[in-house]
Amino acid sequence: MNNAPDCVARFLRAIRCRSLWIVTAPLAFTVMFAVSPYDSAIAGTITVSPGTNIQMAINAHQPGTTFVLTSGVYRQQTLQPRDGDIFTGQSGAILNGSTVVTNWVKQNGHWTSSGEPALAKAAGPSSKWCRDGSTGCVYPQDLFLNNRPLVHKLSLPISSGQWYFNYGSRVIYMADNPGGQTVELSVSQNAFKGNANNVTVQGLTIEKYAAPLLGGAIQPTGSGWVIQNNTVMLNHGEGIKVEGNNEQVLNNSVHDNEEEGACAGGGTGDLFKNNNVYNNNNNSFAKVAYGIEMGGGKFSSTTNAQIINNTFSNNDGNGIWVDGLAVGTSVKGNTVTRNIKDGIRCEYSHNCMISGNTLVDNDQNSATGACTLYSREITITASDHATVTGNTITSNCAGIYVGGQQRNEFIVPFDNVVTDNSITYTGSGQITNLIGGMDKALMLFNPANENYFDYNSYHFNSAHQLTVQNWMWGGYGNLFAKNWSQWRAAGQDTHGSAD
Repeated sequence: MNNAPDCVARFLRAIRCRSLWIVTAPLAFTVMFAVSPYDSAIAGTITVSPGTNIQMAINAHQPGTTFVLTSGVYRQQTLQPRDGDIFTGQSGAILNGSTVVTNWVKQNGHWTSSGEPALAKAAGPSSKWCRDGSTGCVYPQDLFLNNRPLVHKLSLPISSGQWYFNYGSRVIYMADNPGGQTVELSVSQNAFKGNANNVTVQGLTIEKYAAPLLGGAIQPTGSGWVIQNNTVMLNHGEGIKVEGNNEQVLNNSVHDNEEEGACAGGGTGDLFKNNNVYNNNNNSFAKVAYGIEMGGGKFSSTTNAQIINNTFSNNDGNGIWVDGLAVGTSVKGNTVTRNIKDGIRCEYSHNCMISGNTLVDNDQNSATGACTLYSREITITASDHATVTGNTITSNCAGIYVGGQQRNEFIVPFDNVVTDNSITYTGSGQITNLIGGMDKALMLFNPANENYFDYNSYHFNSAHQLTVQNWMWGGYGNLFAKNWSQWRAAGQDTHGSAD
């Protein structure tokens, strides 16, 4: 009996965290031993398979654990990592935010399914946010038929390729026969989120998440994340949106997300490098409207972000969009092609450096070739201390544009310099969206503000183009359009060339 307490203590240390009866005659007593679930296993490497609740595995291990996801589909997993966790997908590992819908009944000419999860909170009015006000891009859920997103209509009747969700009764309506086909409804809003630091996400396919508009399927708020070698596609809002400091987004394929591809909201020192960002907001099923964030990627309110050696192509909207008082953004060495609005846009920001990029046929409809009005290959607007240099542009519609104040964005356009760029115009008439600058307030043209174009080279199909008013400087509107001689007489490209 004298050594019973020591024995009990040793026993408890050995078994950890169990409720049990310890009997030492003549005394019986209950011992409760509680341990945090986070302490139940040390950090290391564990392998998980489809069907595993990965969040429970995260909670059961120390920070800094490596989780290896074997091949297969992991449905409706929303993961909040711990500091230093690593998530590695083996070939074919897919995080899928949808549920498979199977309980279909034919009713009044439609196929219906009842009792499905409903996310009924809208981002805003469809008339403002959606290209077609009768569609439901403001709601985060999408319905997929054999991996093809259907058009979300806001009311019946519907036709082939469309669906409707009565959120009040939680009934889905679909026109197409689901027999023998796979129908999925996006349900989970994020694949990864949270304020953990130094997390790595790599080698995964992340698809069909019901990320709301302005939200990402991957959306860390902690710092130091490395998001690399993933495929991020078919998510409702944004594919990737980082909001912490020193995030690295590397070598990802980010495509066919409804709103945008790869984005940043706030943060210092973020790096986006070697990503392929394409076909975002480019599906007909529920395009987000112009004027709202959409396209390749928006980098808003960041400090010293680097966007380097990426490809941004075929996005409906701007390719690369810097905005929201971003400071010191470097956009360098990117290939930016066939985005329907601006190729690269620096708006309401300070110290944008746009250098060494290759831009081809932006600001136009890639299918029809029709120019998008008021868009450019490169736009600097309502910004200061921007440098646009060493870029190579081939376009049928536009070149480089510097604009003054707009809306309520009150940055004085000052020290914006456009030098040593090569611009080849492939059309035969006047450029639709003129090269140069416009500013209703006229501050852009104040010599003291030191905004200018110089040492740029312009290449046309014929010498006749030099006599056409392809440039603009001195005010706002076509009254200030100029030909090559007039452009130079206005003090622009005094060391430039045109042929």
